[in-house]
Amino acid sequence: MKAKGVKKADVTAAIEREGGRLLRIAADLGEERASAPAIDGWSVRDVLAHCIYWQGMLARLMGVRTLPPPNWIPRWQSEQELGTDELNRLTVDHYRPMAFDRVVEDFRFTADLVRKVVEEMQEENLMLPAGDPWGADTLVWQAIASETHEHWREHADAIGAAMKAPH
Repeated sequence: MKAKGVKKADVTAAIEREGGRLLRIAADLGEERASAPAIDGWSVRDVLAHCIYWQGMLARLMGVRTLPPPNWIPRWQSEQELGTDELNRLTVDHYRPMAFDRVVEDFRFTADLVRKVVEEMQEENLMLPAGDPWGADTLVWQAIASETHEHWREHADAIGAAMKAPH
């Protein structure tokens, strides 16, 4: 997406397109293959879980008050104090024992929250600075992209390459 002329409809379409693509890959693999290690020790299930956390974080930062911080994050530490690797580990560990359908359902739920916030925001707000935790030069639409459709595209591409690689 180009910065000039970013439209809500473009952002929501990208969210729907890339989220759907990642979920189709997971569904095509089936629960057993989607739960087996595929990329750097992570399964497709783990990738979806990781995305759920970051989508939820984005939704909370965008003002969704109905989504509290995850209960698997220790209450005595802020998410910022834990760091990305530990947040990912805690999230993946939380989701590993859950039914695959639940992981998919939570991915859809958090992605839909972000999409709805985008649909309801003023279009010009996409061009505002995103603020913390993104860099000073990151605009709202870029922050959304980095936690949703661009992020998912990277994961979908990596999963597709891993599934094509000889074992």
